[in-house]
Amino acid sequence: MPCERSAPIPGSRRRPTGSAEREIAASPTAIWEVLADHEAWPEWFDAVKSITVAGPAAGVGAQRRVRLPGLDIDEELVAWDVGERFAFRAVALSRGIFESINERITIEALNSGRSRVTYIQAFAPAWWFRAPFRLARGKFRRDLEDALRGLAVRVE
Repeated sequence: MPCERSAPIPGSRRRPTGSAEREIAASPTAIWEVLADHEAWPEWFDAVKSITVAGPAAGVGAQRRVRLPGLDIDEELVAWDVGERFAFRAVALSRGIFESINERITIEALNSGRSRVTYIQAFAPAWWFRAPFRLARGKFRRDLEDALRGLAVRVE
């Protein structure tokens, strides 16, 4: 399911770029159900316009296309630990602004039916996009914080 306008991305460089963490009044199982519903991500993650799954939706190796404003990303799931960890990497982009993109969401059970959700993104921008990317890093962090706020509203 590669984007028509791009080549595969080498997964050579992975640097933590942004992260957000939030305690949510829901069990890891309830949170996982929302994360595993790929096509519903735009309902709680405003930066995501749509997600289309290609083939099986669950498990390592599952693939999906994520549409953001001005960018399509084909992703492959690299971790699928039900109720604990969900991770993916970009395999193709519609615009060559990144050499690699890796993201991970972890869910930690806390007391009283609460959970801590941590969302980490690692981007390696293309050489020509490094300066503009440094200026935009705050927006990526705010997008993650907004996404976790939306996730909390969805499951609490």
